[in-house]
Amino acid sequence: MLALPALAFNHELAVGAVGNGLYAVACTNVEQDPALIAQYGGTQPEDFWEGKPSNGQARYISQILRNPGTTLNINLPVPDQRHLYTNFAGRQVAHVVIVCHPTPSSNTDPGYTLPQTGSTVPHMQPAGQWPKVIGTRLPLLLFSHGLAGSPISPGHLEALVQLAAQGYVVAAPFHGDPRFSRVRVEDIGDAAFVLTHFDEVVELEAMRPLALKAVVDLMLAHPVFGGAVDPDRIGAFGASMGGQAILNLTGARLTTSLSKACSETARDPRVKAAVGLVPYAGQTFLPSFCDDQSGADSVTVPFLGMAGTEDTTAPVGMTRQAVNRIPASHYLVEMNIPHEFRPEYVGDIITWTSTFLNAYLGNPLDPGAMSRFIRMKSVIGGPNDEMTIDVHQPFANTLGEERVLEYYHPRINHYFMTIEPSDIPIILADGWQPTGYSFKGWRWFQPPSDPALAAAQVCRSYGGLNGGPNSHFFSAEPSECPLADRGWFLEGVVFYARRVGQPGLTCPDGYLKVQRAYNNRFPQNDSNHRFSTSDSTMRDMRRVGWIIEGAVMCSRP
Repeated sequence: MLALPALAFNHELAVGAVGNGLYAVACTNVEQDPALIAQYGGTQPEDFWEGKPSNGQARYISQILRNPGTTLNINLPVPDQRHLYTNFAGRQVAHVVIVCHPTPSSNTDPGYTLPQTGSTVPHMQPAGQWPKVIGTRLPLLLFSHGLAGSPISPGHLEALVQLAAQGYVVAAPFHGDPRFSRVRVEDIGDAAFVLTHFDEVVELEAMRPLALKAVVDLMLAHPVFGGAVDPDRIGAFGASMGGQAILNLTGARLTTSLSKACSETARDPRVKAAVGLVPYAGQTFLPSFCDDQSGADSVTVPFLGMAGTEDTTAPVGMTRQAVNRIPASHYLVEMNIPHEFRPEYVGDIITWTSTFLNAYLGNPLDPGAMSRFIRMKSVIGGPNDEMTIDVHQPFANTLGEERVLEYYHPRINHYFMTIEPSDIPIILADGWQPTGYSFKGWRWFQPPSDPALAAAQVCRSYGGLNGGPNSHFFSAEPSECPLADRGWFLEGVVFYARRVGQPGLTCPDGYLKVQRAYNNRFPQNDSNHRFSTSDSTMRDMRRVGWIIEGAVMCSRP
């Protein structure tokens, strides 16, 4: 076949970090009463935020609030499911919530300086008043903090404010993890500790998605926030154990026994996209999502993970394994960071997060987000970072496109693709298996009067009729279709796709490049090609000896 002159991957651009955001930010009331704190004999405020008990007595932020009638809170009913909730099944558990959101530039409410840390909650909602929101419905973003932390702990609060400044209403529960298990971050990789306290660890893990789902209910029913958020644009962001929680919330099943049995947790189909920062996916001896992370097979929404290559708490190998199991669109960015949040990471984290969420939530305030995201490789400045896994599942068809579906035959180690529904029963009956990968094309010719839909014929040739390879070859290039002189039989036009631009193998803005890989087995009369919009899939093929021929078609996301 014709080898193309250069590689043309999709994710090839290093982009600048987003700025501080377009919006002023305000947060709901979390003011604390020094007199109440003093009543508890020297317990530090952060211990209340995090839910750490003292001398056998429960501690939680609800005990020290100055304005409990203004602060958002939930009495969370826990289902009577004792395989998940060993100690709290059938009970109610208090959960305090903070919301940071865009606010009018005219907002003069003062910030609130938190005790102990000195961090500032900007334009904090005064007691007895309603939150001051802008007049535009904005995406709702759930925020789940790391193990035994809180949403107002250093690092987390800054992230809430930065995300809100990008145009999100960010709602974060105080999970209060130590109320359910005393497991600490430094214990999570300790097999002996985890195995001897596993029931309470499961309860802690299951409580998080349950609380996050209740936060969505709270926000949509709230007299002010119910009209300030777009119920069709709900995303989720989680750090560390929060990353695991949002995967559970979006469908991942949770490991619930030492034999790696697993169970569904609270699930919320209203969440349409999710981001995990150094997401915890378990340890080699006990994955978070069932044996071989198979529980991630149930995740139904696009997911972006950001993993640390220096992270020993949430090992990047476990994250890769989980991300690769997700059938929806899934991406992994690997950063040269440990398991912590530092100010110098903010630019990378907020840029990846906001671009991905704007793209997959269809944020009307950022219509170019998908065009940017499908080109992003890294963010300039901050830690070294690079997208290492990229699998895009096409959006719903809007301009007459249909999915070109990929199949694999394990006996002959060949790939095949089709857009024609009538082909599928025949393919399956012959032993072909769907890979789950696809890209968009058109079954019928599109009128050239609309440049956005201008498409070329994609021909299909078969090699086996004339003693050639038992394989099919697809091309949108007219020069590659008449291959009879090379022993191939032209079967005809099988679908339509946008041609790549020449030279340079370029696609129009907003299109994905469909790349072609060749198995380099012409001498064995066993030629085969694979087509994909995924750079990481092409790299995987190259590692097993295939030749990457470059971009050969263009496809709308």
